[in-house]
Amino acid sequence: MAKKDFMSLMKAKTADVRPSLLSAEENIKQQIVVLDELRDLIPPLTADEVAQLEQNLRQYGVKDPLTIWETTALTAGTGDDETPVYVLIDGHNRFSVINQYKLDFRINLVHVESMTQVKEYMIDYQLGRRNLSPEQASYLRGMRYNQLKIARGSNLNAESAQQNVAESLATEYGVSSRTIKRDGEFAAGIEKLEPALKKEVLSGKAKLSKTRIAELAKNGVTGEADSSTASELEPATMQKQRLQTEIRELANGKLDKRSCARLVQKINELMQL
Repeated sequence: MAKKDFMSLMKAKTADVRPSLLSAEENIKQQIVVLDELRDLIPPLTADEVAQLEQNLRQYGVKDPLTIWETTALTAGTGDDETPVYVLIDGHNRFSVINQYKLDFRINLVHVESMTQVKEYMIDYQLGRRNLSPEQASYLRGMRYNQLKIARGSNLNAESAQQNVAESLATEYGVSSRTIKRDGEFAAGIEKLEPALKKEVLSGKAKLSKTRIAELAKNGVTGEADSSTASELEPATMQKQRLQTEIRELANGKLDKRSCARLVQKINELMQL
């Protein structure tokens, strides 16, 4: 009887207990929001890196917590009110694998005032933690340069203001101020590309020179690009498929001096890819 009374008492006392911190964390994990503009800010992993990450997470679990921005819908740009929002700002690649294989993970909440500050945080973190290609590092430095110019206020267009920003970042990253300015043009050009093509370029799958991308920042990408530009912007996989088709058509057609020369040219282009 005493045992029954004790259990009844405990049940009554615990019925109104508020969720624990652990329960609160689990609740937040179910509400994580992925914003395209933040996910696309991170240079993509190569296929080999993705495969290695997936293998490590499945074998050893998710060791490092995902970083979550605790903010409001209004600040995050997902709504027009003060509803709490939990935005993923570090761990996008891990989060993809986590969702695919239903892996457990921990979170680390950060409180940042604005989207601009979040982007600065993400850029700095990526520049400090990953083995980036020269193109990826240039893109991230350029993104930060362009954002700082905007954040510095109304004197942006003054050469002295831009130079101050460039010199400050040049000292921080150990490059010249001229390099920082070129990085800014490069990043601005990258941002004009379609998201899928942007990933292809930053991962090295699409061949597009930094000079050409910097030009895009000034002139933009039009739907009437000339054939050389279209070929340059074309992802490597599509280029290979197109060249293979052209080679087959030339080889199966009438072979004269002109067609043979064109066939050799197309074969050389394919070999370079």
